[in-house]
Amino acid sequence: MIVLLIISAGAWYAFAYLEKEHIDPTGLIEKIVPNEEAKDDPDTIAMNFDLPAAPEVPEHEEYQVEETLEEIVAPTPSVSLGDDFDVQAHLQLMRQNVSKYNYTLAYKHGARIVSSLLADPKLTAEWGSILLEAGRYGEAISALQRIVSQDTVKTDVAINMALSMFRSGNADGAIEFLDEKMQSNNDLDLLATKASIIGEHPDAKRRPAAEQHFLKCVKSKDASPIANYGYGRYLMSKGDYGNSKIYLERALKVKPREPRYIARLGMAEFYLKQDAKAEALYKQALEINPYDYNTWFNLGELYLSLANETSSAGVFRQKMHKALESYLKTIDQDSLHIRANYRIGLVLNWNGQHKEAIKHLGIALEKMPQEIPIMQQLSSAYMKLGDTAKSVDYLDAILKIDPFNKIAATEMNRVREQR
Repeated sequence: MIVLLIISAGAWYAFAYLEKEHIDPTGLIEKIVPNEEAKDDPDTIAMNFDLPAAPEVPEHEEYQVEETLEEIVAPTPSVSLGDDFDVQAHLQLMRQNVSKYNYTLAYKHGARIVSSLLADPKLTAEWGSILLEAGRYGEAISALQRIVSQDTVKTDVAINMALSMFRSGNADGAIEFLDEKMQSNNDLDLLATKASIIGEHPDAKRRPAAEQHFLKCVKSKDASPIANYGYGRYLMSKGDYGNSKIYLERALKVKPREPRYIARLGMAEFYLKQDAKAEALYKQALEINPYDYNTWFNLGELYLSLANETSSAGVFRQKMHKALESYLKTIDQDSLHIRANYRIGLVLNWNGQHKEAIKHLGIALEKMPQEIPIMQQLSSAYMKLGDTAKSVDYLDAILKIDPFNKIAATEMNRVREQR
């Protein structure tokens, strides 16, 4: 028994250690020694950072791929419902990972005991929230449907159901669902959620209608953090960053440790050109939730912006290095993040690491096959590697999409002259 206990303790320690340790499998961070020739070379498109006016980051990326429950459970046989010890162990680990915002690992533990979770309404609500946060909207809807039909369903459960429906592409269904629940529940957080969904509705013509609903929810200084946060996001989408900041700060006053609120306030500061405040807020949010790929990406955008604005070669190199680190952290959490893979390719192209750049640019182009900046970067990378044929293929593709693209046309003429 003593030997078994020692072995068991060792296994748990190894599990916990490996779960927390971060390893950079690419080894790219150590290689970011700026290539001055690439920086000054007019043929290197990488220096045309085409930085957006502001990073556009939804709560959940649309291109996130859902794994099926069978893919997670298949490698290991399901836990027997009669084995209460294993059920409780996985439940505890699921909750432990939720407390650390690691919803991917929380999902994996929950998937082992899904039958037990769905047999208890309270655990079903808990499981539905995890599925939503993990980006598994279809599974969340399926789980929450078991309990949302009740008239006494809690507000947070109804909100999670509505958000799952919205994120799965059923905005109108989510609004109708909330309208139905508000007939027996006058909690203004339901109305604030409805306003948020309307404010992000695929039909842009419907979005202005969110304003009146939000104003009803935030009319007093005692408004809930959900209402203030939702209105802050809505105002940000309209470009009203000053007032957005006010409402985000009100939400944070009530929930000062909510990483989503902190990160969103960081975005407001970014838009308001308060770079130092934005950086501090992004880092604060990531200390609480290091798995938030949206905030890692936004931090990378901040560093890339600062690099693009400086006239100091030393500062430029430093900020580019930090930008690369942040983008790599992004794809640690979401390997198919389109913009992060594009940015990594852009930075590596600038640094002369063209083979590595092609790998990340290829991932981005697979998801956005008509995106000209990605093809420009690929064309540049192949040209630097001496593969003129592949470079010209991308130039041809660009000119078919945009016959008046000056960069592609100029480069094509240069290749023809050399031939």
